[in-house]
Amino acid sequence: MTPFELENEYGLRLRGLDFGATLSSLSLPVGGERRELLLGCTDADYPTQQVWLGAMAGRFANRIGGATLERNGQCWSLDANQPPHCLHGGADGVHRRTWQIDAQEASRVRLSLLSPDGDQGFPGNLKLELEYRLEQRDLVVECWASTDAPTPVSLTSHAYFNLDGGGDVRDHHLTLKADRFLTTDASGLPLAPQAVEGPFDLRGGRRLGDEWLSHPQQRQAKGYDHAFLLKPPPSEWAARVVSGDRQMAMEVHTNQPSLQLYTGNWLAKTPGRGGQPHQDYDGLCLEAQQLPDSPNRPELGDPWLLPGQRYHHLTRYRFEPLTQTGA
Repeated sequence: MTPFELENEYGLRLRGLDFGATLSSLSLPVGGERRELLLGCTDADYPTQQVWLGAMAGRFANRIGGATLERNGQCWSLDANQPPHCLHGGADGVHRRTWQIDAQEASRVRLSLLSPDGDQGFPGNLKLELEYRLEQRDLVVECWASTDAPTPVSLTSHAYFNLDGGGDVRDHHLTLKADRFLTTDASGLPLAPQAVEGPFDLRGGRRLGDEWLSHPQQRQAKGYDHAFLLKPPPSEWAARVVSGDRQMAMEVHTNQPSLQLYTGNWLAKTPGRGGQPHQDYDGLCLEAQQLPDSPNRPELGDPWLLPGQRYHHLTRYRFEPLTQTGA
């Protein structure tokens, strides 16, 4: 397990691992002190934790119903690691592979991975490239992929953010530019797009904990764990988060069609950095991705990558230290 460290002149500092292309730490000076913005654990705990802590998720992020792919009369059985579904590419997906570090500079690193034909049941030899870079106060995540057979691709960073540096993220304030979200069944599989309402209407901004569990979709998931459909063409930013103490803001810019908002509903007992385990709601994820279950649901988009095509994912997390009244 090989670590990498990046830092730039703005004081943005990133640490990661080749295992799972994992982001283990991201910090920035805030109010005269360095603030940790990501949940993490000790390096030794990453192979055993089960919540994709800071890892790259794929080949296909989120859920594929019934762990089955169908296309043009062909059928493939995938790893049903969240029975009966395939979650984040299977139990031994790219989050559990050792990526190759191809190049590293002071503020950027490039990694690659070959996912062979049949990996977790997916068709095609898939060549993956990934770059993390620091640009001013931005963390940029950029991915590319190519294949020799049709295969669905959706990569996403499963980073858990806490802009307060610790505590309950339900004190964070979130604005999300989406008119629709995907309702889900009890297993987390999407049902159909629905107009945002109640606590799912984040267009005007709201504290995440307000009206907590007031909506049946929230009660079912124990919080937020839903895909929000971004309005094309992409807005200047898709989401903006402000810390509970109003000292830090984060904008999310992406070329992907949806953001999965997950409030760390099942984090309890996950190992932390200092020997203390994480608790539920210690971190939130904003996972830019193709729509869940879309490989078998054309109405949700077409995530299939064909030979000769090049998959491209670009997500930018922009951090902005605020004054006490600057939220």
